[in-house]
Order: sequence, then structure tokens, then C-alpha cells
Amino acid sequence: MKLNLKKFIIFFVIVAVIAVEFFWLAKKFDFFASKSQEPAEAEKTSSGSPGEQYFLPNATGVAPAPTPAPEPGAQKPVQPAPKSILLEVPFFAQAPFGEWDNPIFQDACEEASIIMAMHWVNKTSVTKEQAKQEILTLTGFEDRTYGPAIDRAAEDAIKIFKDYYNYENVFFRSGVGADDIKAEILKGNLVIVPLNGRILKNPYYTAPGPEHHMLVVIGYDGNKNEFITNDVGTRHGEKYRYSFARFEASLQDYPTGDDLPFVPGQTAMIVVSPK
Repeated sequence: MKLNLKKFIIFFVIVAVIAVEFFWLAKKFDFFASKSQEPAEAEKTSSGSPGEQYFLPNATGVAPAPTPAPEPGAQKPVQPAPKSILLEVPFFAQAPFGEWDNPIFQDACEEASIIMAMHWVNKTSVTKEQAKQEILTLTGFEDRTYGPAIDRAAEDAIKIFKDYYNYENVFFRSGVGADDIKAEILKGNLVIVPLNGRILKNPYYTAPGPEHHMLVVIGYDGNKNEFITNDVGTRHGEKYRYSFARFEASLQDYPTGDDLPFVPGQTAMIVVSPK
């Protein structure tokens, strides 16, 4: 009986030692610890670099498509240009009382066009008598300031606005066509153009018509493809119409001087903007 008790005690001690060792190892290596994981971070649909947007999957597990960014330079739809436009500009002929035999009025198309434009700028009316006196006064100023000349090229004529009227809101453009003129009219500007008047074939001109001529474009009619002008070369010139094609064919700048020949293909315009 004593032997069996001794064996039992020895067995018990061995088991106890093994148990203590086992629990020590279990504690050391965390065999029985709960291995619950942290919640996984939502999956990112982009690389996760700073400043990028992230999307969570929707109910179907598919990330929603991002709203497309506007294309660079994209603008709102532009409203179509009006088919017709007309500016209200006072009119008078370069020979207000029909004095076509007077050399001053024969060659006053530049002066009359400029005076007309300035009355539009200042929103003033003008009588024939006023127009006649203004042409005579302006011609005298030109002769004293620039020297006498029958014709003045567009680039020289524009100086009159600045030197005589002290008006700076005018611009010179060279190498122009019908579309350039229409674009300026659409902006609300007046356009003064030098041209070959004989190409216009205006029936009211004294045949064959003025070779060196200048007039004011006050509008256009897109339905009939016509420019609307105040043509100072005839008393019938108020709101006178020329087809786009014929008018563009007549565009021709001319040099300052006394009936000097054209430089072929040289076109120009004076753009007069309101105050």
C-alpha cells in the first residue's frame, strides 16, 4: 500500500510539473489568446495618393463611375450671331448741297466719313449746313497739319480722330475682308473702309465712279447677304446696300497723295468704337 501511495505521489508531481510547464509556455506564446482582427479598411479605388478621391463599393459591389471632368478650354454654348444688325448713324453726302464741281467736296469722302462717325460717337444730329462747315474746317486743318492731299490712306486718316477730335477709341486694321467687317459691326462698332468705288457700280455715281473712295459701314443683312452703308459719294447713299461679294471685291486701300496708283491686294479698315 505504501508503494502504491509513493508511485501516486511521484505521478502527481510529474503531472503537476508538466501542467505548470505547459501553462507557462501557453502564456508565453499566447496559445489561448483571442486572435480577433481589426476591421479591414475599405478598399480604395485609387492609388491612395494625397488629394485623390476614394469610392466605397455600392450595393452591387461595383464602385460608382466618377463624374467626368470638363475638357480643358470647354466653354458654354455661344449664342448664334444675329442675322442682321443696323447702327443708327446720321447721314449727309460729301457734297451736302450738291457742290460736286467744287474740288474740296469732290475729294471729301474721307472727311465726310470721319465727321459722320464722330457725330455717331457723340450721339448728335447734323444738318447739311453743319456738315458743309465741318468739312471745310476739317480740310483746312489737314492742309495745315499734314499738307494738302486729295486722298488720305486709312492709316493716315485715322490720325484725324486723334489729332483733331482728340478721340482715341479708334483702331486701324490691315489685310481685312468681309468677315472682319461683320465681326466689328457685331461688336457694335462702326467701320470705315477705303475701296475702289468703280467696282461697286453704284448707279448714282457719276460714271465711271470714284476710283479712290471711302464710306461708312453701319450694318449688315445676313438674310440678303448685304452690307448696309452710309455712302457719302451720293445723296442717295443713306443705308445704301451692297452685296457681300461685290463689297469685298471692292475693298482696296490707297496711298496718301493725289490719285496715286493702288498697291494691289492691300486692304484696310478703320474701326470706330463708341465711348
